[in-house]
Amino acid sequence: MNILVSGGAGYIGSVMTRQLLNVGHTVNVYDNLSTGHADSVDPRAVLVKGDLSDQNKLAAELRNHHTDAVMHFAGVISMAESMENPGKYFQINTGNSRNLLEAMREEHVGFIIFSSTAGVYGDPEKLPIPEDHPYRPTNPYGESKLMVEQILAWYDRIFDMKYLSLRYFNAAGASLDGKLGEQHPDETHLIPLAIKSARDNTPLTLFGDDYPTPDGTCVRDYIHVEDLCRAHLLALDSLANNKKSAIYNVGTGTGHSNKEVLSEIERVSGKKINVHTAKRRPGDASELVADASKIKNELGWKPEYSDLDTIVKTAWDFHQSHQPSHALR
Repeated sequence: MNILVSGGAGYIGSVMTRQLLNVGHTVNVYDNLSTGHADSVDPRAVLVKGDLSDQNKLAAELRNHHTDAVMHFAGVISMAESMENPGKYFQINTGNSRNLLEAMREEHVGFIIFSSTAGVYGDPEKLPIPEDHPYRPTNPYGESKLMVEQILAWYDRIFDMKYLSLRYFNAAGASLDGKLGEQHPDETHLIPLAIKSARDNTPLTLFGDDYPTPDGTCVRDYIHVEDLCRAHLLALDSLANNKKSAIYNVGTGTGHSNKEVLSEIERVSGKKINVHTAKRRPGDASELVADASKIKNELGWKPEYSDLDTIVKTAWDFHQSHQPSHALR
């Protein structure tokens, strides 16, 4: 199949591009390179620099590459920033996704896999969280993704555009060969920030130690990026074969607290992290752990590399071989 990968120069998109190519798909990466990296794009793919706000260019790329399906990763991802600048999130995540869907409709591209988030659930009523859990995002980031899911449902209903929405829990780790990993220009994720602190002996700010969790810090379900992308491959096969829209959680069903993650980074690195505790960030949920039984049962997916040791070790190896990086301030 000919696949357009929006945001394919980014962290998850670059790993996804390589996996798609390895199983025989043709890939056209569409990325504005505002946070992505051209050198992260597999040379077997076609890289087009473009913005999702440019609907005409999007339509032309879909048409010129005879696109069969879209994997949509492009967007902004900081929950904290979304509380300070919500308009940015509704414009880029929601508005630009609408542009993409309109371009797809214009060019008769009928399949899309959407990069969604567990942030649509907010603070959960029960754990692990199933897909039919009530939606109550605690920040505009989660709301902006939920709005896209709602738009997708209408495009399916009206235009028969089939979609799979994959609700990520915490994507983490780096590619197994150490070549691809997190390189965000303004990093907000715990693992790369903690690795930077351990490597450079600089302070790390831990936001909140008074959550209603066993050690007082947030608990998250970490999913290795290779496992996450494997879920997308299975999702693509399902769309092509079954032509049925669906929503799936992608997580392990096991949560790790921030303190557990920091302890594992200290163990892998052999270095002590200088932790400073600050008050909670607005919009952070206490605990997010997936019920991933649906994707396991329906698509046959199972995580292979998402134990905390593998996640931290691959991330550590990547950042050790990619220093200095502008993403690790």
